[in-house]
Amino acid sequence: MKWDKDDLKVYYKSKEYVDTVCIPLAPISYEKEEEAVKLSNQYQSLQLLSTELERNYVGRMMLSPLYTYKKDKNMEMEIKRMNQWIHDFQADFKHVFLLTFDVNWRKQEKDLDGQLIWLPGTSIEAQPTELTKKWIQEQISQISELIQSYWD
Repeated sequence: MKWDKDDLKVYYKSKEYVDTVCIPLAPISYEKEEEAVKLSNQYQSLQLLSTELERNYVGRMMLSPLYTYKKDKNMEMEIKRMNQWIHDFQADFKHVFLLTFDVNWRKQEKDLDGQLIWLPGTSIEAQPTELTKKWIQEQISQISELIQSYWD
């Protein structure tokens, strides 16, 4: 289920079955063109992956709105902010997964109250190709295996 009006109506009717939330984490930066383009590409890849992951677990998983933050900002402050999001979600969801390409979260994983799923820096181009679709499916398969290991 996604964070849209139709899916939310379904969620509230069947929320006892939806025990997992996935929060995509996406940094932004405008200082350097090269980095901004790289982060933009990762953002698009993250959207594709998280949407496909949600599609695989409709009825069990809620896809949160994207958590956006300024890259190279004070990570300590972001960890506190992220943990507040996690605590708010834990009122309704047993499992909270954070999905990101940003290695900085990996370095701070022990301080997070949710389960981090760090993706390697590979990202895809905006135009889906057969190779892109295969890459997405491989990623989703691995992410799914990890998520399922946390479910009872």
